[in-house]
Amino acid sequence: MILCDTNIFIHAFNGDKNTIEELNRIGHENIALSVITVMELYQGMGNKKELEIMKKRIRDRAIISYPK
Repeated sequence: MILCDTNIFIHAFNGDKNTIEELNRIGHENIALSVITVMELYQGMGNKKELEIMKKRIRDRAIISYPK
């Protein structure tokens, strides 16, 4: 499992071909994001429509939370 930071997802969602190719090479089933990354992605959305699109984009990703 590869834990990707916010900037990786932003590059991919903005259509960066190199990032998309690397994520495809790794395999989407092997990519995770942290709860912090989720929060950062949500904070970057400008309106409710963008937020809903982002939620759909990351819905099937593994999300890693931190121990209490």
